[in-house]
Amino acid sequence: MTVGYLCAIGIALVFMLYMDGTIGVMMLSFLLLMPLISAVMTLLVRRRLRITLELPDSVPKHQKITAVLKLEKDTILPLPFLRLRLTADAHFDPLNPDADPLPEKPSEETLGSLRYQIEYRRWKKLRAQQLQPYILPVCLSMGTARESEYRIPLTARFCGGGRLTVGEVQLSDYFGMFRFRMQDPKPADLLILPEIPELKANTELFRSVATAAAAADEETETTPSFSASAMPGYEHREYIPGDSLKRINWKLSSKRRHLMVRQDEPIALARLAVVMDFRRSRGAEPTAAHLEAEEHLIETALGFLMLCARNGYPCKLFYPDAAGEWTAIAVDYGEQVAVEAVNLLRGGFRPAEELAGTAAVPPQLAQETESVLLWFAAESTPETAAMLEQLHTLLYMVVPERMHEDICLPDNGSLWYVTADHSLKQAGGENA
Repeated sequence: MTVGYLCAIGIALVFMLYMDGTIGVMMLSFLLLMPLISAVMTLLVRRRLRITLELPDSVPKHQKITAVLKLEKDTILPLPFLRLRLTADAHFDPLNPDADPLPEKPSEETLGSLRYQIEYRRWKKLRAQQLQPYILPVCLSMGTARESEYRIPLTARFCGGGRLTVGEVQLSDYFGMFRFRMQDPKPADLLILPEIPELKANTELFRSVATAAAAADEETETTPSFSASAMPGYEHREYIPGDSLKRINWKLSSKRRHLMVRQDEPIALARLAVVMDFRRSRGAEPTAAHLEAEEHLIETALGFLMLCARNGYPCKLFYPDAAGEWTAIAVDYGEQVAVEAVNLLRGGFRPAEELAGTAAVPPQLAQETESVLLWFAAESTPETAAMLEQLHTLLYMVVPERMHEDICLPDNGSLWYVTADHSLKQAGGENA
């Protein structure tokens, strides 16, 4: 457009000098004045334009949603052309599923200084031109209306905190000769809720934990507890290997022809401790594969908590909240798990730098009487392993199967893998 316009000015100049001076002056004045008027109108609109991006507060996983890009201006002057790049993180399905991913950004450490500059310019040019899976280029225009909304369909893919950002916002005039940079609007965040799996009581890890908890219970001096009717023995469930034989209701078991256990008597007074370690050492934005592995870990941990609560094994859940402080929640009922999942995911996995001021191990663990500890983590550093070894407890470390290479296992723990179908298997063993 700029080259063509300059050619038109040259033709008007030739027309003025060699053909008709009066008409040539009018043509030249018009061609020089119009870009100036266009630039002034664009600047006036730029000062009065406000851009906002809106998303729902939370949605279930796999649900289709709509992001709303809202333009507002307090003038009747038309908006020329607004160009921007809409970027969704890997918690969503790709905006352009058929696009090829952008090559990895060149590194100055691996390339020489001169070669790095050449490769970086080439990468930057490719980034501006190539259509990318998670980036949607948008060009908008607006007439005399003061408000306008543009809707972008999205699909929530992985549980956790999804983010949609608008960047590289530029306002160009009608002739495309001038471009003015605008301030990027605030990103829009969305909490994607998990699908909590229903784990079975015959899971090998649960049987092992139940046996350890029952052993700790029998070593602890207890006092009877009562149900809401003040009479013991009214709430029962089926026997699970590892339950104390003292809690079996033999009379009811003989009637039903299978063992029944009283739930209103004390079970595992030394609570199970479940810790969600949300540290992520990778500085770069996580890929879809990493988010998928972290999702399997979170959903399996929530499913295991619900399984323990459903079978009468109270747990204490520890996780770093959105502010980076360790939070401890007593989980006695399965209904609590779905409610607490929302608070848990508001922090979620994040770079280790954001949790630099947070203790590697919850300080409450050193003061509590928990004798069984389940540590759910995507990664474990030697420092974390050393601190876990100082705890006099039976440790089960649960990690995503595809990320177990980054795990440093303490000497007092056993390693378990979470598979894609939320199964739990011990390292070196078979699926459970």
